[in-house]
Amino acid sequence: MKKRIMLFMIAILLPVSMYSAPFYDTGSQMFSFNVGTTIPAFEYFFSDGEFLTGLGEGNTGMNAGGYGAISYQVFTTPRFAIGGEIGYNFNYTAEDELFTAVPFFAKITYFPVQGVVDIPVSLGLGAAFIKYGDGSLMTLYANIGLGITWYPIDHWGFGLTSGIWIIPELNYTEAITGDDAIAGFVPITLSVTYRQ
Repeated sequence: MKKRIMLFMIAILLPVSMYSAPFYDTGSQMFSFNVGTTIPAFEYFFSDGEFLTGLGEGNTGMNAGGYGAISYQVFTTPRFAIGGEIGYNFNYTAEDELFTAVPFFAKITYFPVQGVVDIPVSLGLGAAFIKYGDGSLMTLYANIGLGITWYPIDHWGFGLTSGIWIIPELNYTEAITGDDAIAGFVPITLSVTYRQ
């Protein structure tokens, strides 16, 4: 099913991107405020191969949480922009423990559709400071995002974005390397964007 959806999206976006006139110029800029929720998708533990999915106790152990971020991008070509984002994420576990992540990352975004409606497809790589209970860790971070932004006036737009985050927890002290894991989250965020 996922493969069919991906092929359908490619079949629609590729012809549109090839024949639509670019709206942006090299040097155009965007600044966005994002707010929304994050849904824990999976957690995989390397030591015993345990793979957990779903919300709450008996699954990933985490509930849906919240996310807020600011991002900036500048266009290097009429269709590609580079920039960065910094945010704050929190999720409560089934035991009412707080899990937080502060991702900061560079991203590259492709705009196959642009103008009154933008459809950005982005890839982000960076780091995240995560904290759970008494432990904290600086770790790697990656994401893939797909969104849609509507500009009712020339400079201001409103958007909806989702995707997948990958956050590995690779502990640096030998005593707790048995807790090494990789977690995935699905963000669903609303945004306000200013472009020039």
